[in-house]
Formats: sequence, structure tokens, C-alpha cells
Amino acid sequence: MKRVGELVQVDGAAGEGGGQVLRTSLSLAVALGVPVHVERVRAGRAKPGLLRQHLAAVRAASAICDGEVLGAELGSTSVELRPGRVTAGDHHFAVGSAGSAALVLQTVLAPLLLADGPSTLVIEGGTHNPMAPTFEFLQASFLPVLERVGAAVELELVRPGFFPAGGGALRVAIEPCRSPRALELLQAGAPGAGRVAIHLAHLPESVAEREWRAVQRVLHWASERCEIVHHENSVGPGNTVSIHLPAEHVTAVMTGFGARGRSSESVGRGAARSAQRHLASGFPVDAHLCDQLLLPLALLAGGEFLTHAPTPHTLTNAETIERFMPGAVELETLPSGACHVHVRGR
Repeated sequence: MKRVGELVQVDGAAGEGGGQVLRTSLSLAVALGVPVHVERVRAGRAKPGLLRQHLAAVRAASAICDGEVLGAELGSTSVELRPGRVTAGDHHFAVGSAGSAALVLQTVLAPLLLADGPSTLVIEGGTHNPMAPTFEFLQASFLPVLERVGAAVELELVRPGFFPAGGGALRVAIEPCRSPRALELLQAGAPGAGRVAIHLAHLPESVAEREWRAVQRVLHWASERCEIVHHENSVGPGNTVSIHLPAEHVTAVMTGFGARGRSSESVGRGAARSAQRHLASGFPVDAHLCDQLLLPLALLAGGEFLTHAPTPHTLTNAETIERFMPGAVELETLPSGACHVHVRGR
């Protein structure tokens, strides 16, 4: 671990060169009390620098520790944060666009689990965004695993925010994790009955019906496994197909996102095929959950789990954690094709 007060230099163009490098660096800097300078922020993206959701993450990280921050402005490609002590409390963060509220939460969650008291957050922005965790994923997959390691986090969908309109809000209650436990998730355990929740906002029900038929053609599930959820309080139109794959020890959630110009059939079929591949693998942790677990495990008591071959996103996240906590993440490919992930906690 870097000594307190030693500035950690991070290249934001490393790996995928996206926003994950920045968010993970901010979270670790705040949790460990180490100043950080991230240069070439999001250099690997078509529009480099801070967009609104990244700026919201920078401001949120600074707010929970009364930190000093440089470069906190739209388009900035260099950010420096000198954190103070993490303080529990009530916070309200607004992305100001359809940018992901969940990714702002990702930035501050682990440090607040280490705070000296409970915190309540309201985060406004997108709640159902492509390339970001959805509310359903956080609620059904990620948070139950955190509960297994001793973290108590309650999540409420105040208002859905679908891309591109946004306008959603999450309310989060976080208790300090005083006695973290190491995670062991090498088997999913006995499978439960999978189900599908199709979320619609200001769109005809025929969209959901076509998506469900496409899911059925892949998974061959009975009709009672499907629920259509209408969101009348959404600011704009939107649609997701959320496939829940519960097992004894973990639940995987696969999501398809409706979008202008994309057929309902392709949305349902894509989500169903992702679910089919995960079920066929037999691995307990899917690639999306793996990405989310690395950081909190490194800052809590660590653990081990089996997952799919690491994605570029996972490799980038692991490399970023290594900048602050050398040797914290080990990835081993097994003969079965699974990746054995071992995270050394603090």
C-alpha cells in the first residue's frame, strides 16, 4: 500500500482508457487517504476528458472526505484529489444528464463502508444505462454478495431514468462495515427458477411482448416467468429486458437495452443468449459482477471467486487497484476456462 501523503500518479489512458480508471482511482484515494493525480482522463474514448457523470463522481468523492480537488470541470483531462478524512452523512449528488447514477455510487460506496457512521445518498441521473449497472443488477446481484461479506446497503429506486432522457434517482442507505468477512464464491449452488422482468416507460406493451417471445425462443421458459413492469413516472421513454438467474449463493442478472433503431426481437434475443452462455459455463460470477466486486473486496476483507475469462474492463480495473495496493488482485486461468480471482483485502 502507498504511504499516506504520497501522491499516486495514474495514467487515465491505461487499459481501456475509460472512466473506470478515474472512478477506481478516486475511490481508492478517498478510502486509503492517499492523494491521486489522474492524467489523460478517458483518453481512450471518442470524447476524452470529464463528461457530466465523471464530473459528478469527482465532486462526490471530494464531498465525502472534504477533499481538495483540481480539474473538476467539464472536459478536463487532468484531475488531482487530495482527500481528507471520510465522513459519514447525508449527501445529494446530481449528474445533470442521463449519465449513470450507479457509477457515481460505485465511486463513493466502498469509502463510505469504511466510514465511522451511516450515510444516506440521493443520486440523480440515469438508472438504466447501457455500459453501466442497472438498478435491478445492483439490487438482485451485487448488493446481496456485499451482504455476504458484512456490508449492509439498502437501495431504493425513487424514479427510473432511462437513456437518453435520464431524470432518475436512487436513494441509498449505507451502514459502516465494521466486521468484514472474506468472500468465498467458488460455486453458485443449487439453481433457482429464472425469471424475466421487462421494464417499459411510455412505450406500447407490444414492445415487451415481442421481446418476451424472443427470450422464449432461446430459453424455452414458460410464460409465468415473465413480468412486464410499467414505469409511469419516468421522464422519458425507455425499455430494458432484465433476466434474473438465481442460485443458492449468487444471482446473475443479464440485461438487454432497448434503443431507437434496434428491434425488440434483438433486445430480447441478446439478453437471452447472454443468460444462456452464463448458465452453460457453470461459473458462479458473471463478468459484470466480477467488475463490481474487485474494489470493495480489496478495501474490505478480500476473498476469492470463479468467473469467466477476464474482460478488458476487468483487467483495467485490476491494474488500477494494483497502482494503490500492489498484489491485491490475482487472476489465474484454470483448465476449465474459468478465471480464479483472488483478492487480498486490507
